[in-house]
Amino acid sequence: MITYNIGAPDLTDGLYVFDEDPFCNYPETVTVTNLPTFATHNTGSIDFTIPQTSDLNLMGEYIVTINSQICVPDDYTANTCSIMQVEYDFVIYMEPCLVNSYSASSPSGIINYTIGAATETGGLYLFEESPACLYA
Repeated sequence: MITYNIGAPDLTDGLYVFDEDPFCNYPETVTVTNLPTFATHNTGSIDFTIPQTSDLNLMGEYIVTINSQICVPDDYTANTCSIMQVEYDFVIYMEPCLVNSYSASSPSGIINYTIGAATETGGLYLFEESPACLYA
């Protein structure tokens, strides 16, 4: 399972290892399916990276399948082999952006209007969240 909160820095996680018993060091072929386009499988470091994003539309659960295969020779000639494989699913959770602070950075202050006067426009205000999660 990998959990990423939208708006957070890049996340690299999901280290995986397939073991053979006994360890014979047969070449391994790893296949990843259903990996969402926002994530990257790092073959060399056998993990996954989710780059920083602010796209709230990515929130959700993504089920990814990882498969590993080795070819075990049937005899000393190594002309034929038996395929051994293992496969499992894991989940990537894209969680909401976590707001650490929310404040009025430009409060509106006082608005004075004299009855009968022309239209008064004023009271500008601004609220800020950190990090900027872009919630409506």
